[in-house]
Amino acid sequence: MAACYGAGALSSLLAWWSGRLALGVGHLAALAGAVVGLGVSLGVLLGDPGRTLTQPLPVVFPFARLSLSVDGLSAYFLLVISLVAVAASIYGPAYLRAHSPDAGPARQAAQVVALNVFLGCMAFVCCAGDALSFLLCWEGMTLASYVLVVSDDRDGENARAGLLYMVMAHGGTALLLVAFLALTERAGAFDFTALRVAAGGLDSATRTTLFFLALGGFATKAGVVPLHVWLPRAHPAAPSHVSALMSGVMLKVAIYGILRFAFDLLAPAVEPLPSSWGWTVLVVGTTSAVLGVLYALQQHDLKRLLAFHSVENIGIILIGVGLAMILWRREIAGGALATVALTAALLHTVNHAAFKGLLFLAAGSVLCRTHVRNMEELGGLARRMPWTAGLFLLGAIAISALPPLNGFVSEWLTFQALLGGASHFRGPAGLSIVFSAAMLALTGGLAAACFAKAFGVTFLGRPRTPHAEHATEAPPSMIAGMVWLGAVCVALGVAPGYAMRLLDAPTAELLHGPGASAVVTARGPLVLSAALTPSGTNATAISMTVVAALLIALTAMAWVLRRGLRRAPQRGAPTWTCGMSPTARFDYTATAFAKPLRLIFATLYHLRREVIRETAGTPYVVRRIHYTGEVMDLAETQIYHRVERGISGLSQAIRARSTGRIHGYIAFVLGALFVALLLFGVGPR
Repeated sequence: MAACYGAGALSSLLAWWSGRLALGVGHLAALAGAVVGLGVSLGVLLGDPGRTLTQPLPVVFPFARLSLSVDGLSAYFLLVISLVAVAASIYGPAYLRAHSPDAGPARQAAQVVALNVFLGCMAFVCCAGDALSFLLCWEGMTLASYVLVVSDDRDGENARAGLLYMVMAHGGTALLLVAFLALTERAGAFDFTALRVAAGGLDSATRTTLFFLALGGFATKAGVVPLHVWLPRAHPAAPSHVSALMSGVMLKVAIYGILRFAFDLLAPAVEPLPSSWGWTVLVVGTTSAVLGVLYALQQHDLKRLLAFHSVENIGIILIGVGLAMILWRREIAGGALATVALTAALLHTVNHAAFKGLLFLAAGSVLCRTHVRNMEELGGLARRMPWTAGLFLLGAIAISALPPLNGFVSEWLTFQALLGGASHFRGPAGLSIVFSAAMLALTGGLAAACFAKAFGVTFLGRPRTPHAEHATEAPPSMIAGMVWLGAVCVALGVAPGYAMRLLDAPTAELLHGPGASAVVTARGPLVLSAALTPSGTNATAISMTVVAALLIALTAMAWVLRRGLRRAPQRGAPTWTCGMSPTARFDYTATAFAKPLRLIFATLYHLRREVIRETAGTPYVVRRIHYTGEVMDLAETQIYHRVERGISGLSQAIRARSTGRIHGYIAFVLGALFVALLLFGVGPR
């Protein structure tokens, strides 16, 4: 796998003089690396229980031995990375040629080099067997994704997004460094085995402190509210197949880190996890899910809308992770509920990777053919781009958690775990879990409304601009990449019981109990049916295969009845618009669609409006009104802007006292030295 990604980066670098050659060779090597990753992950997940692949690396540093180790958890996340990497590698060459035809070969070669480094570092973060390998690959993943974010900068906006991303990412990395170094200092080594042993001797307060340090570092990369402000800027700025990787995969690497720290490296030997861990993750996940979908509803930039939905879905995953932390080793419902919750989180991890990757690739097809991301300037693309429209609709149904696609399965399991957990708690704890379930239901409804807007405004109605009027279908290789992820969405939705086999290894390793397939059973009257029943939760079984078959039968019946009841041939006629010629201005807009929800949730939005009136020589005759409205991120305005103002005020105060006189500077140094000695240098030795 390393040879494939390394060869892709090196060959693209050597072929900088030919953009077409660099794109073809580099993406082919990335595809080979992704296929190898699929083989490695499936070999571990479907092999003997407890199987682990370990590979020591050559000695590079005298103070640490680097190694790779692939267990069930590593293999599962490597599978998630490789699934989307296959689609991105197939999709990428045609997209880069169509979207940036004026880009020089050197820039195209640099993009492919960064793509291979990005994919390789993500894969090896999940395969790292020691802290140093983990941190080196983590930093490589950050730097490579930064290069991809700023690679297509034309007006400076991407550079600003990249700068914010780097500041936030390195702030999170600093927290991870502190957590890892505290463990390695106690263990005297960097490998994960030694860290587990060292963590066994930690007291509860130190263990909790290290967990929250790691949680802050991983949550920053995952885009959890309120650390998400970089995400809706950086993800839309990258090329669309890279956006699919960042939203669909890179955020999941952070989820891998949370699971590795909480259930593996820091977990007590036999006791339950501290309750503060699980409740914090559950609250943060619920908040991210609700706020993510609310801000997505108000976006008119198609890629920015999808980026906010990544915040929402990371929140849904964290709801399952937090509930599993709360329930693990507490002997509730025989321990089955913790397995159900973790199964739901892991299943939603791969589901989100599939449908979010599909949606970003479909948005990229629209972008490369229209060069427009604002939905208000699109419309009517379903007739001009039927494959793209159909695949975007498939992803929209999946992300809206509607049957029979994969998003419904993992959210249904999350509901079962929440309701089962709430029935075993009393008082505020039970009410909190019920509230989380209610917020998850609200999130699903709002997501469906958001994608009704996104699909309707973008693909239905009349073209609003010449860009949409003259759009054509995407190239076949781009469609092939989307079809691959669409097939994954259908397979995981129609026959989810067979995915339980892939979840056995990670759930059994993390929870030290039965695997997912022993708790969430797969059975039914058809060969491909999968009835999901969380054992011990009194949940109603549901066969997704039967649901899919019923929907297909009802659709076929409706089509037959429609054909049979048609008495006369269809005749086209213009829509009646009160005698006026119908134009695109009669179509419903994204702003109009989102306005009622903006009024309902006004307290959660910070609105910025601008109204300009054009008059005809007198203020009483208004010729035209220009209205501009923008929803500001509440975390950005209430947290980051205030911090920015505080730092600026402090800087101005320091600058005002910088007189340029050497005596004043000496006094400052002496004063600081006196305070340092007073605080840290005085005391018995």
